[in-house]
Amino acid sequence: MTQPLFEQYRPTQWSEVCGQDEALRQIDVLRRRGLAGRAFWIAGMSGVGKTTLARLIAAEVADELNVEEYDAGRLTDKGVEEIERSLRCYRIGSKLGAAIIVNEAHGLKAPVVRQLLVTLERIKSHCVWVFTTTFNGQLSLFDKSDDASPLLSRCTCITLKSSGLELAFAIRTREIAQAENLDGQPLDAYLSLAKACHCNFREMLNVVESGALLPSC
Repeated sequence: MTQPLFEQYRPTQWSEVCGQDEALRQIDVLRRRGLAGRAFWIAGMSGVGKTTLARLIAAEVADELNVEEYDAGRLTDKGVEEIERSLRCYRIGSKLGAAIIVNEAHGLKAPVVRQLLVTLERIKSHCVWVFTTTFNGQLSLFDKSDDASPLLSRCTCITLKSSGLELAFAIRTREIAQAENLDGQPLDAYLSLAKACHCNFREMLNVVESGALLPSC
């Protein structure tokens, strides 16, 4: 089955990430010391690379089969305890680690946040936790839970750039459109697309996939 363009061209190595140089520098410093044994909190607007960075961090520590992704809204405090128990042992594979990605972290319920305060204090040296959330979602989490700030203090916080991405995203989108024979417009059209999509790269590629950038009849 053919994947949508945003999945087909999702970066699988750090050098393929575009527009987030500051976040990459921050992560690179930590990579030299090792990413395992940590929790990361990645915040940014929709479509700027949160999931991509989360998966790249996970891939540094664990084989793909040992990376688990969860929807924050579905997690329970008991579920977090079960996940922690499952991480006690090293995994089998080329990498011995395990990675947990929690998407839409602003959906964490108060009992889950309280359990995470304990769990993240004792992360095993072969494991990594990565949380992703939007800026607005992060603010709502602070409104919902008094424990949100202590939760963030247990994480390495990475804030993704949300402005000044138009040119980088336009160039990369055009490259993908050309590779897929879906291009027929000048770079200015891609710059306009980036602005119209508020630099949501996923949305930009969905527009390209619809054929909207093909030559006009």
